[in-house]
Amino acid sequence: MSDFRISICSGSYGRADLFTIVDRVAAHGYDGVEITVMYHADPAETSPQRRRDIRRHLEESGVAISALHFIFGPSLKMTADEPSDRARVTQQIDSVVDLAHDLQAPIVVIGGGGVRAVPAGLDRDTGEKRVIEVLANSARRGEGLGVGIGLEAINRYETNLGCTLGDCKRLVQATGSRAMKIVGDTFHMNIEEASMPDAIVDAGPLLGHLQIEDSHRLSPGGGHIHFPPIIEALRRIGYQGFLSFEFFWIAPELPYLPTFEACDAEAARGLKALRALLGAASGGAGRTRP
Repeated sequence: MSDFRISICSGSYGRADLFTIVDRVAAHGYDGVEITVMYHADPAETSPQRRRDIRRHLEESGVAISALHFIFGPSLKMTADEPSDRARVTQQIDSVVDLAHDLQAPIVVIGGGGVRAVPAGLDRDTGEKRVIEVLANSARRGEGLGVGIGLEAINRYETNLGCTLGDCKRLVQATGSRAMKIVGDTFHMNIEEASMPDAIVDAGPLLGHLQIEDSHRLSPGGGHIHFPPIIEALRRIGYQGFLSFEFFWIAPELPYLPTFEACDAEAARGLKALRALLGAASGGAGRTRP
């Protein structure tokens, strides 16, 4: 048995039916699924009954929810001049935190590089203060419901704020909330971090979730990222979260592989590759499920 649990984002299968995805994820032997909110569980469109149905299907499948991600639609800006516009971002995060509570998801991933980017013409300190304010407001809701909120480090080509784990750590700590965490993604980290293992060690217990894929944003082994030191760093800090695949293809034209069968094959390939890496790093078989 591995010391890490492995999950995959539902969006790695595109916009296919969520229950069909969960069934395939379970059949492969994944421990969890990270639900892509804007594809499969928009809070405004996910009724209380639907939430119960999702929870029941997951329980029957033996698959946990590792996180909720891709939570923002268009036009939301944390750094907007109008307080009412910033409040809309808080409301959206809060609605996803409520969804996470209903689905028993441990953490909500705050990605959306453009949502938090500081626009040209706005003083950077002012922009950062607005982002921290939005995060702190929603963190209070997370604290009350026992749901973590994780700020994802995203590369410089998608945002100009929170590009490294260290950047996110500073913003997270500025909220003063125990609900706030850092989320890493090895695709972004490969671009931004001088040393991915060192960044993980520096994040320490604040690292709440890790999305893991190779430099081409698909399964480990197909790109050039060297994973063993990353795995060792996770073990060094006693990381307890999931390792979660967030596979992309030729985004933004088609963010996922072109057929369900191709997506499913990549899911199988990724799980096999990561199990092998975990097994090699630990000297064991690397399996996460019997």
